[in-house]
Amino acid sequence: MSTLVEVRELRKVYRTGEVTCEALRGVSLEIAAGDFVAIMGPSGSGKSTLLHLIGGLDRPTNGSVRVGEHLLSALDETKLARFRRAHIGFVFQFFNLVDNLTVQANVELPALLAHVDRRTARRRAEELLSRLGIADQARKHPWELSGGQQQRVAIARALINRPLLLLADEPTGNLDRAAGQEVMRILSECHRDGQTILVVTHDPLVAAYAGYVLFLQDGQIVGRMPGGDPSGIAGRLAELG
Repeated sequence: MSTLVEVRELRKVYRTGEVTCEALRGVSLEIAAGDFVAIMGPSGSGKSTLLHLIGGLDRPTNGSVRVGEHLLSALDETKLARFRRAHIGFVFQFFNLVDNLTVQANVELPALLAHVDRRTARRRAEELLSRLGIADQARKHPWELSGGQQQRVAIARALINRPLLLLADEPTGNLDRAAGQEVMRILSECHRDGQTILVVTHDPLVAAYAGYVLFLQDGQIVGRMPGGDPSGIAGRLAELG
């Protein structure tokens, strides 16, 4: 399979006054189109920072990120925003839905912002809500749904522009075990349909759904292992502290 994501010597330094924090220290990796990758590591290891840089939500101090044909450092802020809307789907722990919009409108919103015509946006949203088993919730508002239902809406919203890459940051972190497993089942189905997925998680049961797991520690990749074995993943994570 062709390489979809190429990260080279990525470094990110945060400065607050005289205090400096090096979140990433020369990370390099490649993700092939169609891969399902999990990133794990101790708190503060740089997992979310890496995800945000790959998704164009932040810029690195040094190094480069390429997604498909797009070298992110070559894009100005306007082009970077367009890139995110057109090519990246985001799923977050706390859903980030718009409470005063219906479920249908929440899902349609990224398509409309990307200048997809309203009829096409509506059709895509209806198809996704049906696929994710929540078509009957389309006229409700997010606050009327369970956490698991809200995360399904967030996944539909992330998929509506048919992204090159789906990024999920602790997608089950705000859900109970049953709802979390259902969300991961949905993401697995998306992967089987060809979607490339990168997920950050602290949960070995979530990481086990991935094809392989990357381990971060102190801003560097320190290991890799296949998915599928929650106990093995948990043991490796425990070794990192």
